[in-house]
Parts: sequence; C-alpha cells; structure tokens
Amino acid sequence: MVDPQLQNSLMQMMAGWEDAGVFIAMFLESSVVPIPSEVVIIGAGALGLPLASIMIFGSLGSTMGACVGYALGRYAAMPVILKFGKFILIKPHHIEKAEAFAKKYGAWSVLIGRLVPIVPFKVFSIASGIVKMPFVPFVICTLAGVLPRIFLLAIFGEAIAKYTKPTVIITLLLLFLFSAFKITSYIQNKGRVSK
Repeated sequence: MVDPQLQNSLMQMMAGWEDAGVFIAMFLESSVVPIPSEVVIIGAGALGLPLASIMIFGSLGSTMGACVGYALGRYAAMPVILKFGKFILIKPHHIEKAEAFAKKYGAWSVLIGRLVPIVPFKVFSIASGIVKMPFVPFVICTLAGVLPRIFLLAIFGEAIAKYTKPTVIITLLLLFLFSAFKITSYIQNKGRVSK
C-alpha cells in the first residue's frame, strides 16, 4: 500500500515538473525507493500529461534507475543488499528467485521481468548485476520491457481521467490483469516443459 502523502507528493511533482517529474519519479521507483510504477504512470496519465512524454521520460527514468540496481547487485556485497533490502521492500527470497531466473533465461529474464509485474523491477535489476549479466543487453531489455507497460498504464490513467463510469475503468483493469496473468502462465508452462 502506498502512503497517501507520498502519492500526493508524486502527483504534485509530476503536475508541476511534468516530463522531469515523470523521469525523477520513475528513476526513484526503479532504483531504491519503494514506489509502485503503477502509481507513477497511471497518475501521470490521469494528470493528462502527453502519452509520448510519459513513455519517453518514464522509460528513460526507469532504465536509469534500473542501472543503479544493476550496479548495486554487481558491486555491492550480497550481505549489504540483504541487510538493507528490507528498507526497499526486498526480501532474500525475492533476490534468490530473481537470481535463479536470471541465470536460467539470461537477458530475456530482464525483458520478462519488466513486462510482467511478478516482482518489483529493482529485484531483477539487482539480480542481473549479481549474475554479472552483460550490461548492454541488460539496458536494451530493460528499455524494451518498460515501454509496453508504461504505454498500457498511461492509457489506463487517461481512461480514469476521461471516463467516470466504473464499468469502463474496471474493464480496462481486468484486461490488464488478464494479460499479465496469461503471460505469467505461459512463462511458467514453458519453464516446466523445458525441464
């Protein structure tokens, strides 16, 4: 659950700073601050910020923030990450699962982790650094993965602002959740088959 005061501050920052506000919020979300990306991007869409701006500055902020997580995983000692991870809502089992996933699927794990909200972005970023995934594929897959999510969430935010009918909002949310569930199921089934 997001602190209402933090959510209000993010909305004010994006309303006032627009593109820079979206960039900073997504940078913080993707690096170390426990902010759900959904709050930032849906909020930006609901504020009526241009979709192209949300996608450009949101994806750049998210990718830059992910690079911070990658650097933490690659250069910080694992005990340090586990000790302070609780402050950014990262538990040891999150890192272990993401690390195993990253070892198994390589750069594809980053793309999948960005598209499907299974665990927070920062966990995949840290795990990618831990397994010493090549940096360039990490950045490319991060950017490619965040763009579709940002697009869908921004459209959803716009719909909330434009349409006050609950059925429209609920339908859009259900479509998003259904798509995420189908992708997750496909990935899990593919993993079972490959074993």
